[in-house]
Amino acid sequence: MKLAIDKTGTLYAWLELLCVPNLLTVPGDVLAGWLLASGGPWRPALGFGIAAGVGLYAFGLISNDIADFKTDTRERPQRPLPSKRIKPAAAVVAALALGCGSTLLAWRASGNAFDCAALLFLVVALYNTMMKDSAQFGPLTLGLCRGLNLLLGAAASIPAELAGGVPIANVIGVGGAAVVLMLYITGVSVLARREVETGRASLIGALLRGLLPLQAAFCLCASFFLGAGMMGWDVAVALLALWPVAGWLSKRFYMS
Repeated sequence: MKLAIDKTGTLYAWLELLCVPNLLTVPGDVLAGWLLASGGPWRPALGFGIAAGVGLYAFGLISNDIADFKTDTRERPQRPLPSKRIKPAAAVVAALALGCGSTLLAWRASGNAFDCAALLFLVVALYNTMMKDSAQFGPLTLGLCRGLNLLLGAAASIPAELAGGVPIANVIGVGGAAVVLMLYITGVSVLARREVETGRASLIGALLRGLLPLQAAFCLCASFFLGAGMMGWDVAVALLALWPVAGWLSKRFYMS
């Protein structure tokens, strides 16, 4: 039995604009950062951090489509904005609400998380207004955004560790994972340039879904080496369970 999806409805248009399969790969950044930084159990700060990370990613996706309106009108007229299934004004309002609201959510997590989220907001805005057409700096900026998302999770966990300081092993773990994530997304972004002409959309989607096992590996490293305990295992299993879900969704929604 196949699930029927109304591709003409407003809900579908918004889900398409938000690249729903991509959103599934975002919480793992924050969770990995949290576990690598502290290995601590779930606290409300982690929930606020995850919500902030997902919201800022959604802000980036919508603002990217706004910036790409003319290009998409020419190359992908079926996209939600050029096809007029979503009004540009509504997209602008949604992007601003997500960007500002998510930054405030990060503030609820911690002051350090707020600083990281504010920086991420600025880097996303910088990419969409100045860097996206640069063959060198555009992919690097996108990679930086993803690395900052992992650091957002780490920053949300820092207050619990201030009394005794953050162990050097955790600092190395967070920094190393952020760099790996940054380089991975930078490479994917290089391949994704002019994906319409090169026919790489399927490859790009597969590589983006590959973030889930990469994040799971970070969480397992946190369990094995940094004291995250069973929470690292539980999160890794959950992230791997999202892999086939993201694959199913990718057949119905764009991932890039």
